Amino acid sequence: MFDDNIDEHGMATYNIAKLMRNICIPTIVFIGVFGNFVSMLVFASNYLRSSSSSTFLVALAFVDNVFLLCLFLSWFDGSVKNILTSLPLCRIIAYSTYMSSFLSVWFVVGFTVERHIAICHPLHAKLFCTKVRERITVILLLIISVCLYHFSFWTTDVAIYPSERIARCSIDKSFIHFLNIVTWIDTVLTMLIPFLLICYMNIRVAFTAAKFQEKRKACLSLRDAKSVKLGTFRSKQQMRVTRTLLLVSTTFLVLNLPSHVSKLSSLISVSTLDINMTQYLIQEISQILYYFSFSMNFFLYALYGKHFQKSLRFMYESFKLTCGCTDRTGYLQRTMTLRSWV
Repeated sequence: MFDDNIDEHGMATYNIAKLMRNICIPTIVFIGVFGNFVSMLVFASNYLRSSSSSTFLVALAFVDNVFLLCLFLSWFDGSVKNILTSLPLCRIIAYSTYMSSFLSVWFVVGFTVERHIAICHPLHAKLFCTKVRERITVILLLIISVCLYHFSFWTTDVAIYPSERIARCSIDKSFIHFLNIVTWIDTVLTMLIPFLLICYMNIRVAFTAAKFQEKRKACLSLRDAKSVKLGTFRSKQQMRVTRTLLLVSTTFLVLNLPSHVSKLSSLISVSTLDINMTQYLIQEISQILYYFSFSMNFFLYALYGKHFQKSLRFMYESFKLTCGCTDRTGYLQRTMTLRSWV
């Protein structure tokens, strides 16, 4: 709720926030949905299907797209045309938004835990970092989210505004106290615990990787270079994967932090019902940064993931061959170097 007395400066701030939202949200959604879809195809392909954390990354791209589609429908309903007018549709949107945001953050925690084990506890990596365990973890997190957020089906309502002749998705006000408690629990589950876990594990992985690189350089010499050549190649691959996933999880933290701080501030300052336009603008910027976290991963993979880049080029060449845009001889020549690492 805004202050009752909004001056000209306040209205200008409000209009800036509204314009920023109307430009950023559709841009984030269209770019993010495309990038996440391509990421799903790449990580689910034969070239990267067996690579480290690929199951988590496919699942992450999928739930990020679910969140972005729900975000787009909510934005379109509020800014373009009133389309969310039925109670079942409102409940599905609320439920999907809760679930996808929960799963997104915990899939990031999942591949961060896997990297932490692989780098900090390499002797346990073969036992815990397996495709079967990844799939089991994804399924368990899905079941947990289904059970945790079923309340959204009976706390979501449709508010009718006769003067404006529109209906908006809203909350059932009879459950307002229950939803306040749920908001705190959700904040702990999707913000505090994941944030602390990712911070701790990223710091440990970064320090351990740095120490490993120093020891590797110290151990290499002209005399034993040949004997460690294979091990060095494998360790470089591990470090590349680690750097990429470390960057993804760190970017996730950076983009989520402003929104989390804003949300915590709102929860703690429950006595302050009114917010001024400056606070509103800050909240909008924080939310947009949060939305960016659902659409950025493709660009991080494409810029810093060597295997992702090669696999993407491989898929592009295969697509050109399928469409008849190139001949098989040219295709084999261009993909010869890409096949060597598969």
